[in-house]
Amino acid sequence: MVKKALFFSTKITKHLLIFCFLLAFFSNLSAQIIGNPPVTHYSHKDFNSDAQFWDACQDTLGVMYFGNNYGVLRFDGERWDKISLPNNSAVRSLHCSKDGIIYAGGFNEFGTIRTNANGSFSYHSLREILPPKYSEIGNVWQILEVNNTLVLRTYNYLILLNKSNVEIIEASDAFNFAEVVNNKLFVLDQNMLFDFNISTSQFTEVIATGDIYNESLLKILRGETKEAVFLLTKEGSIYEISLQNNSVRRLQRLIPRESEQLFTSAIQSRSGRIYIGTLSNKLSSWKLQDNKFIRIRSFNNLQDQTVLNLYESKEGVIWTLLNKGLDYFDPNAHLTNIFQGSSIYDAVLFENRIYIATNQGVFSSTNHYSDSIIYQDEFQKIPALDGQAWSLKVIDDQLFCAHDQGLFEIKNNKTVPIKGFQGVWKLFPVSGKSNQFFVCTYNGLGLLQIQDGSHTVLSASVPGFEDSTRDLIDIPGENDSYWVCHGYKGVFKIKTNKDCSRVVSTEHFNEQNGLPSPFNINVHRWKGQNIFSTNQGLFEFDKERQTFLPHRALNTLLGRKKNIRQLEQQGDTTWCVIDDQVAYFTHKMDTVITNPFLSLKGTLNRGMECIVPLRNTNEVLLGTTNGLFAFHPDARSQMNAKKVQTRLCRASYSINDSTISFAVTDSMNHLTFPNNVHNITFWLSAPYIRDKANIRYSFLLVNKMAEWSEWQEEPLINLSFLKSGDYLIKVKAQSLSGEVARTTRLSFNIESAWYATWPWILFWSLISVGLIIAGIRQIQVIIVREKEKTRLEEQKRQELREMERDTQLILKEKERVEADIIEKSKDLANNAVLIAKKRELLIEIQNKLNELRRNAKNDYTRTGILNIVRSIEVNLNDEQQYQLFDTNLERVHQELFDELKRRHPSITNKELRICAFIKMELTNKEMASIFNISVRGVETARYRLRKKYPDIDDLIGQV
Repeated sequence: MVKKALFFSTKITKHLLIFCFLLAFFSNLSAQIIGNPPVTHYSHKDFNSDAQFWDACQDTLGVMYFGNNYGVLRFDGERWDKISLPNNSAVRSLHCSKDGIIYAGGFNEFGTIRTNANGSFSYHSLREILPPKYSEIGNVWQILEVNNTLVLRTYNYLILLNKSNVEIIEASDAFNFAEVVNNKLFVLDQNMLFDFNISTSQFTEVIATGDIYNESLLKILRGETKEAVFLLTKEGSIYEISLQNNSVRRLQRLIPRESEQLFTSAIQSRSGRIYIGTLSNKLSSWKLQDNKFIRIRSFNNLQDQTVLNLYESKEGVIWTLLNKGLDYFDPNAHLTNIFQGSSIYDAVLFENRIYIATNQGVFSSTNHYSDSIIYQDEFQKIPALDGQAWSLKVIDDQLFCAHDQGLFEIKNNKTVPIKGFQGVWKLFPVSGKSNQFFVCTYNGLGLLQIQDGSHTVLSASVPGFEDSTRDLIDIPGENDSYWVCHGYKGVFKIKTNKDCSRVVSTEHFNEQNGLPSPFNINVHRWKGQNIFSTNQGLFEFDKERQTFLPHRALNTLLGRKKNIRQLEQQGDTTWCVIDDQVAYFTHKMDTVITNPFLSLKGTLNRGMECIVPLRNTNEVLLGTTNGLFAFHPDARSQMNAKKVQTRLCRASYSINDSTISFAVTDSMNHLTFPNNVHNITFWLSAPYIRDKANIRYSFLLVNKMAEWSEWQEEPLINLSFLKSGDYLIKVKAQSLSGEVARTTRLSFNIESAWYATWPWILFWSLISVGLIIAGIRQIQVIIVREKEKTRLEEQKRQELREMERDTQLILKEKERVEADIIEKSKDLANNAVLIAKKRELLIEIQNKLNELRRNAKNDYTRTGILNIVRSIEVNLNDEQQYQLFDTNLERVHQELFDELKRRHPSITNKELRICAFIKMELTNKEMASIFNISVRGVETARYRLRKKYPDIDDLIGQV
């Protein structure tokens, strides 16, 4: 019986331990990682005023007001404006009442802040409503509101303002503290905390400061019920006060007694979270759980150590008013920073810690997480893992690191090298063997067995495949077959033998098999399929055709021409990277969400993006070149988007050399600008957007622009030289955190010129009708006149045509005459040549006869020959023949002779004859025969002619 009882006891204990382990395991899986939200800093260079801030408030439009030593600063999310009080005192208190009026208080001064017509703002003092005896009120430290009554707290007075009624309550000692909680006003006076009734002006004692060990009151916080509140002191103690019996109980101390630190400010946000500022240790956040305050995290990235005040805006942003500067952060930010300083390639949760693989080695969180919250603000480096760490994997409660230097196991933050491997990308399970894993290396595959908390190297290098295996995945339905994607060579399909001791076959796929290119291909498992991401969309492998085909559904959703990298499915959500931007979509595949990740665009490790969805949560870890981020959608943040409105807060326009500005209020639905405006400018803002440092704007001028303008960071729109008429402009805003503001519409009109108004239009219409009638009549007269003019012109043209015909006849006759002259000139030239040849022949015959006569033996013969010679000589000297030739020559070249005689009256007939022969282009020899002189004589005659008349050649050529 004892043994049996021991057996059951042991069995129950075993199951109990397993249950506890599973409970702890799934609790860890659902833990929420809390990182640091981005903090935006504003310094003196931004707001150009004193750096010490005291109070803040927000108006109904979302515009922030800050009180500092200079005065009041206004910030609409884009621009800073400032004003000072009349006495230039510091503004210690600000408050926006329920009716939207901003009140400010300083030294001996309080009043309201109003927006002027031109968009600026001004201060209007209310000091004159006080009786003269209360002119010296000192600093107005707080402005509170209870039951529509404003309460101004100074050290000596409570000033109650209710419309036009003023009531002043004097302190017995000093009003050192006041707070409104659950519509109750608590006031500290003479070491006693009172509940002050506004309606009756009665003080009811709550507790004495002695009950809290005379510690200084800092804040009264809402309790878990309306009958109880919590009191926080500057020394760091928390007390619970029962409002039913005014009892006080000390809960805990948030600052150790030996610490010299002090709390300086605190607020309780609408979510219940408490933020506490310190004198020299910046800011921390707390939550109330089980009547106990638990520290959540510290905000160590503020620009100053001393937090003077805190303010929560309506959109949930926490403003920290510092001794030097102004910061804000969004506690509900989608993206929070977990780790900075390295490029992140992988991250895992192991043994209640975060482990990160970076380009500088492996880091682990120093703090354990519990109560479903991971508090993370410090990391420590794992020793002996310096350099590039590619991936981390938890197998059988063991953590392995794939590293540039090989494969390592991490135990208790110590490194155990696994020998035999160099340059390891990752570990991948062998298909069908739960305890064996491929070691994917730079030069092929290795084989590792992991079992019962130990590991064994089965093969340092599996023969048969020696290419880089950064991407390896098994092929469903095909035993021992795997896809391997190479960054530059394309895709390989490998097959191993049963014991994976070698690769027995390899197939290579590239562009010839349907892939767009062999570069930048990765393989992913999605809905049980192997999906290949490329530079031009997603592909799947068609086994029957042995080719790669575009995946229709995914490409339709994500884009056929997009560079899709990474495809990580977690439950109903799929995470991916589209052109260097993180995105996700649900199983409905209707919308791709990218807006929350705009700030990470371009910071991912190309080709090795780190996306780690956490199981049982909708949270994901994102690794970038700037560090590790946690993304967690917050319903409250999404609800705020419904309130965000893009605002056209101010407008201006230029006329001639002057510029006129005015405020644009929400009640303005239509604006009118004068006709001679040449430059219209709209100032934009979106005060309710949480990420105020990264707001972008876009606008559309309806019916004037084909599409929305590009997103711009400059918060203004400039429209130049618009024509008169009606216009409608639409404006929208978004932040790099993904928050989108609602579109604002504004219609405006540019007036027509004075001469285009209706009276003038009617006047000009009548004038135009009269002018048209007169014009028609004038046109008719002009038509008649033009017809007559046309008739006369036609008559003249007819006469001209007749004259042209006569001219043509004359020209033809002239051409005929000229042709006849040319023909006669040719004939005359021919006759001249014949005469010359005839004379040459006669002279030759004469010479031969003279020779015969000298050789003749009898007188009779000599006498006969002499008679013949004389007859030939008579013929050669026949003047009648020359006279006839000259007559014909002058008749043919009458125009030439007339011109020569006109120019040179003294010219002789012989010279005229030479000119005619030159015109006829006779040679010197031919002219010599005609003139019965030698060739030398002709050359001399021509020389003398040119010398006597230098222009003779030009005249001969022209005529």
